[in-house]
Amino acid sequence: MLRLQFIPAYDTPFAPSAAAGDAFPVLSAVISEQRVERTIAPIFRVVIKNPGVAGWMPAALRYAILWEQRKADPIKGTEGDPAPVLLARGRLVPMPTGMSDKEMELTFRCLPPNSDDVLTAAADALRVGEDFDYDPDAPVEERILAEYYDPLFYGAEASDDPESALTARPEVWRWDRTTLALGRTHLIESDVVHDIGYGGLQSSPPSLSVGNPPKPISKLRLIASWTQTAKGRQTVSEPDAVSTYTWEDFISSFPQPGTAIGSGTGWSLAEAKIEAVADDLPNWLTISGSKFGNASGGEVQLQSKTIHYRLTAAYDYSQQRQEILDISMPNGLQEFPEDDDEKEPPRIINLGALNIDSSTKEWVYEDPDTLEVMHYAVGDEVLANGKAWKSLVDHDATEEFMLREYDDGPLLWEKREKRSPMRDSRGSRFLDINRGIRSVRHGILVLNREVLERSQCAEVTFEVPWLVGRSITCNDSARIAHRRLPGGEMTGKVIAVDLIIAKRGRRSAKITLAAVPGSGSIAPSPGPDQQQTGGIVYSTSYRQPRVPVNAFALASMPPRHYFVENTAADQRLAAGSSGDPVGTIGTMPTRLKIAMPALREEDLLTRRMSVTCLPPSLPKQINLRPDLGG
Repeated sequence: MLRLQFIPAYDTPFAPSAAAGDAFPVLSAVISEQRVERTIAPIFRVVIKNPGVAGWMPAALRYAILWEQRKADPIKGTEGDPAPVLLARGRLVPMPTGMSDKEMELTFRCLPPNSDDVLTAAADALRVGEDFDYDPDAPVEERILAEYYDPLFYGAEASDDPESALTARPEVWRWDRTTLALGRTHLIESDVVHDIGYGGLQSSPPSLSVGNPPKPISKLRLIASWTQTAKGRQTVSEPDAVSTYTWEDFISSFPQPGTAIGSGTGWSLAEAKIEAVADDLPNWLTISGSKFGNASGGEVQLQSKTIHYRLTAAYDYSQQRQEILDISMPNGLQEFPEDDDEKEPPRIINLGALNIDSSTKEWVYEDPDTLEVMHYAVGDEVLANGKAWKSLVDHDATEEFMLREYDDGPLLWEKREKRSPMRDSRGSRFLDINRGIRSVRHGILVLNREVLERSQCAEVTFEVPWLVGRSITCNDSARIAHRRLPGGEMTGKVIAVDLIIAKRGRRSAKITLAAVPGSGSIAPSPGPDQQQTGGIVYSTSYRQPRVPVNAFALASMPPRHYFVENTAADQRLAAGSSGDPVGTIGTMPTRLKIAMPALREEDLLTRRMSVTCLPPSLPKQINLRPDLGG
């Protein structure tokens, strides 16, 4: 007995009914579950008799269950089902075909209502943002979530692609075909392993193929680019003073704020201020010479003044920087032939901007896909008007971004600090500081997932008896044995299940396994100068960055030269030995001399780095080289 029964809700408890009008007898059916990219979304199709004017969808219900209850067959020696067995439940997707024929086909997807929202929420729960205070030396259980996800690799729109949450995880999303619950299943490992052995296979031998294994060494390149910047001001000296006889000239020639210190040095005067001018004690100097006539031999009174002033220097430094890190990972597989002439370029990932908050979405008034007004919940974070904001109340977007919906109304948003991966723009290095180590480890796990996926290069397809196959899902693994398989047996992850019920009642279960021809080596432990993430042990080789300018020291950097030329004492000494003291002082104006070390900027500073991983520990699920023994 095979029945299709419509239900009022997707999660209606399984309550089979074979009464007329409650369920449709099913003439044939196909249930398919297979891994596609990083998601397993089962479907099933059924063929039923066309009920004609009676209609085929009671009360316009969209969800249905497919169940069976097999009778015992004494001739074949098979036992029956003591109770009905749920095979699948799902949502009717397109309108049925053959609506005016004797038979009609209905197609169902095993997905709950709003499945996109469910998947997006589950993916977002795995995403660890920039607000996570990452410590690379913390216990692995405290940091691994941040290593599994790094917003620098994906950007603010990452939630539009739920599969991106699994880029570094050895898992795929899986919808359960009987409960419609969303879960994750490991690429290789399973809690349930069906031991089918020799006797469980149908008469035809399994079909084995091996294709697209990873190269002996897989590579991934990360490129981090940013502009190192340092802008600020410092005090070149404490409030200073100078005594001079040419005080009027000194005051008139005193620099203005914004005046450059040197040419193209990166320094300027942020503050240049005369704070006070005080009279000094007068001095009497003798004049002599024929040009002074009868006044020669007399004395002239000169008075200097002390000028109190303050100077503050400003610096503006920027330097384009780039770090290029190459990650290499041996595959850990058995040795088998490959095409030496076939080159495989490494995948290159350019990390997002380090100096801006690229993980927070921009505020929008309406959804660009549905044109519906956006709804913001408490805690939602956005960028607007050049600042970062956090929602304080649930609300629909206003036509323009506003802090309040109306005058004296409740606050909608409060400002928060922007989160950028490089929180101090003065930094000359990234991939070996704490936040950068998170990116490196995420890159290692991304490469590890790619190696794992391609390591499942041995695929075998076979048929098993219906009662064995109908309980197998893509959450399971299976072991089979056959004399035509290399090594006689293999174990693999189930990547496809096709349950086929033909019109005359013949049932078959076709299973596809993906197996890893691993070396079976023991998982390595990190030694001295080695690190580990997600079970991958690695070592680093990092060159020191070039630092032509220490951006962190600029605020306290002293001037290269700072002195006063021709002070009052210098002027008085020269005037005292001259017959023309006034004229001599006039040729010796007091000048303030300042020189700062030039902030040398280069076109681009590139730092090359490398990470070398030990081979991952891969199980020997199939022995493709039994000739080598083991």
